[in-house]
Parts: sequence; C-alpha cells; structure tokens
Amino acid sequence: MTGDHSADGGRMLARTWTIAANYRTPADYDVPEAPTFHGERCDDGTFVLSDSESGETVLTARAPTTVRR
Repeated sequence: MTGDHSADGGRMLARTWTIAANYRTPADYDVPEAPTFHGERCDDGTFVLSDSESGETVLTARAPTTVRR
C-alpha cells in the first residue's frame, strides 16, 4: 500500500480499486491488491476487523447496526 492513511488517500484508493476491478486486471494499472480483513463478532456483540497478515486490529464497532439495502 502507499502508506497514506488519511481519509482522502483512502477514498482515492478505494475509487482506484473499484475502477480497476471493472477491468478485471488491477495489477496492469499498478493498483495494489485490496487488503483483506478477518471479521469476528465477540460475545458482547462487538464486531472487530483485524489485518489478516499481522492480526492487528483495524476497526472495532461496539454498537454495530444492521442496515437493509
């Protein structure tokens, strides 16, 4: 990844992944692979996302809400 963890950098990278994925070959556009996270719901209802490689916690949602789309 680029190491830019700012909100603007993340949004731009997300757009780039989306556009590249439409062409099915993101690597051809020098787009890094999207990260994968392991998700787990704890006994107290907390939802935790952690980095699949390092195991480091990326996001903790203490009161997740189900959304219908």
